[in-house]
Formats: sequence, structure tokens, C-alpha cells
Amino acid sequence: MNEFERLKKSCLERFFSSLNEMQRKAVFKVHGNLLILAGAGSGKTTVLINRIANMIYFGDACEYEDDRDHSPDELAFLKSYAEGASDDHARLAGIISHSVINPWNILAITFTNKAANELKERIRAMLGETNGQVRAATFHSACARILRSECERLGYKPSFTIYDTDDCQRIIKAVMKELEIPEKIFPPRMVQSVISSRKNEMMSADEYYKKSQTEIRDREIARVYKAYDIRLAEANAMDFDDLLINTVKLFEQFPDVLDHYQNLYKYILVDEYQDT
Repeated sequence: MNEFERLKKSCLERFFSSLNEMQRKAVFKVHGNLLILAGAGSGKTTVLINRIANMIYFGDACEYEDDRDHSPDELAFLKSYAEGASDDHARLAGIISHSVINPWNILAITFTNKAANELKERIRAMLGETNGQVRAATFHSACARILRSECERLGYKPSFTIYDTDDCQRIIKAVMKELEIPEKIFPPRMVQSVISSRKNEMMSADEYYKKSQTEIRDREIARVYKAYDIRLAEANAMDFDDLLINTVKLFEQFPDVLDHYQNLYKYILVDEYQDT
């Protein structure tokens, strides 16, 4: 290892000195797939935030062997920084960074609104002004954002309404009344849960009905499912499950849309993966 590489390593360790050795190992992994498994409270979100910072400030500097000639002044600065005599992070990045990642090419995604808000706050604290260019969101809000731009391809207007659980319950009850399906035998919450499960399996109402010819319970729920989806379409509305499955449909049916978002979000970091 030459002098520059040795000093670079020391500087990066100092910049990320709040992390332990295994956390830094994950932070410095930039390209390819990475799965981090660790117990509750062990700093997985901290790793994600610092990994984003490393991508933006230093790129893959840690993994890249730099064979460029560096001036004595640059080496002297790196020695000074590594020893704690300088805090000029911008100059450090200017000397050692390689193939830095554009912040708008990073999507940080999680499951709950609470986790997403925490993610945004911690990215803001770590990155300052750059934070706004990193997209941090829940799965549902990320999909909703994509659909606002692209949903006309699926027959929706961009002003579509997102129905919450209570809205969906109201429609299911109205549909069941119209179809003369008794709530005592088919509790609306149970019906809604089954419909949600079928949607998450990417199974349409017609497909569900065809597979349910021998099961009265499933056949009746399939009838509700079909009428429910018609009501949503007529109202230019989607439920929470639709946000996910319609985004999948969009990517599957329109390769140009998929290509656009694959090129926009080149680095996808998922926090709280176990909740997915």
C-alpha cells in the first residue's frame, strides 16, 4: 500500500470515526447488492445514512486504488486531516473522491411514515443542503409520486384520490349491500383483508373468481372485489395496495417508464427491510 492509499484509509476512518469496524465495512461498500443483518438498536439506520454520505462525498474511494500522482501538499493535508489537525471535509473529498454518486440517483426507502420521517431528519442532519436531492420516502409515497407522473398510461388521471382504510370499508359495505351479501357472514374487515391479500399477489378479481368456483366464500368475496375495483376506477381513486401493484404494472407494461426510473434511482437503500 502506497503512502496516498494509507493516508486515504486513515482519513476515511477518521471521517466515519463514530462507526465501528463492521459498520464502516458496510458504509464503504458502494456497488452491487448488500444486505445488512443486525439486531435491534445496533445502528442499521446509522449505517444507511452514513453510506449515503459516503456515496455523495467520496464515491467508491475506499474500494478504488488510486494510482494518480499526488503532490506533497496534498499528502501533507491528508496527514494533517488523519491526525485531526484539519476539518476541511470539502478539501478531503476533493483529493480522495472517485466516481461520486449524484444525490438524486439515490432512493432511501422504508415502510412506515414514522421511519420515513426519521430517515429524512437524519439525512438532513448529515448532509445539510444536499439532503433535499436525496429521495427519502415510504414504499407507498414513492409509488404515489411515480404514479402521479405516469398513471395516465394505466387509465387514471394524475389527480387520482388515495383512499384510506375507512374509505375502503365504506365502499365495501356499500357494495356488499348492493350484492345482498350479509355482513354477519362476511364481516367487511375480513373481506377487505382478503381483497388486500389477493391484490398483493397481483391477482385480479376475475382471476380470483375463476379460482374460486368450488368455494362459496371466496366466490362471494371475488364478487365484492370486482365491484369494489369498479367503484374505485369510476372515482379515479386507488387504495394503498393499488399504489404498489399499479407501479409494478406500470413497470411491467411500459419498458420505457421502467428504464427511466432505473436510470433515475440507480442506488436503492431499504431501511427496516424486515417490515417489508
